[in-house]
Amino acid sequence: MSLEIMTIKELAKYLDITEATIYKKVSNNEIPYTKLGTLLRFSKWSIDRWISENTVNPSDGLFNEFAKLQSRYHFKKWLESKGIDPAALSDNQLLDLVKKAIADLEEKTL
Repeated sequence: MSLEIMTIKELAKYLDITEATIYKKVSNNEIPYTKLGTLLRFSKWSIDRWISENTVNPSDGLFNEFAKLQSRYHFKKWLESKGIDPAALSDNQLLDLVKKAIADLEEKTL
């Protein structure tokens, strides 16, 4: 069979799911397919488009929250590498250290 047109078995292998799952998706019209008499066929391009259209991406808010947590972690590790306990510092002292950390990073990238 051509790689551009797949059988149920080929599609199951391509998607790494069971044939039963494909039959269920076909019966619920959840997946693009073509019926040739009693035979089901699936075009690779329509399956790839279907996957792309059904891909869920994390929200920007979730990504931004992760970035903040990662930044805090790395800033804490940077402070600890300098022998500084972040819990013992005031907000103004932390702000000054943030500025120093940014300057250090800029210096290293030049």
